[in-house]
Amino acid sequence: MNRLLYILFKIARRIKAGQHQLATRLRLSYYMHLSKHRFFLSPSILIGKSFSINSDLTATEISISNGVRVRDNFHIRMGNNGHLVIGKNCFFNNNCSISCLGEIVIGDDCQFGENVTIYDHNHKYKDTEKLIAGQGYEIGNISIGNNCWIGSNVVILKGVEIGDNVVIGAGCVIYKSISSNSTVINHQNLVITPGS
Repeated sequence: MNRLLYILFKIARRIKAGQHQLATRLRLSYYMHLSKHRFFLSPSILIGKSFSINSDLTATEISISNGVRVRDNFHIRMGNNGHLVIGKNCFFNNNCSISCLGEIVIGDDCQFGENVTIYDHNHKYKDTEKLIAGQGYEIGNISIGNNCWIGSNVVILKGVEIGDNVVIGAGCVIYKSISSNSTVINHQNLVITPGS
């Protein structure tokens, strides 16, 4: 009896996953139809739950290549004629997001840990006579090379170029460019006070 319940559970999970994939692909196909020649999503992409693309009515362009795998809660936000390219065979773990108002280009075979966020813009804030929300953005392009591993909770900011074969450890805030074949770690000292 337990074996039968287990088999039925596995079948139900596969049906549910298949329905989710179908619904997501239909939604993305509709989006591609509305945004002709500006949105390319390879048919071989594997998509987790809560995959979303939000774009304004400017001439934004998105290209996601063959073999890309995306786990749950992956969000792309586009605007201001932004241009996003994701290369072949990239993997994004849970809760990653990309916000693009300029240009973001990600090379082939990159791995992204959970909660990685990529922003190619910052709020302007220097005019104290205006609200920050009304001052617009400073935009700087981002380029990530091939075969990079970006650890969990990394934040990549505007104007950064990351070379090929770069490893970035968990929790880093990347605000300046990194040359190829480099390793970046978040060097912090843990202070542990023994209990009484």
